[in-house]
Amino acid sequence: MMEENKLLGYLKANHIKQQQVAKIIGRSLSATNRKINNHTDFTKREIQKLHDLLNIPIDVII
Repeated sequence: MMEENKLLGYLKANHIKQQQVAKIIGRSLSATNRKINNHTDFTKREIQKLHDLLNIPIDVII
């Protein structure tokens, strides 16, 4: 069984597009997609930006 992706679910539920996330963290859409899909990790700075600017709970991001 696949592990639930809390961040992807949160983004969809709150109508936040991956393009918005990419712009906020200063990454390409493909790099952002890899982070959202748990292939690479968000940096502490990126996590803080997403929390501060989009009000995404930190426990959803990590």
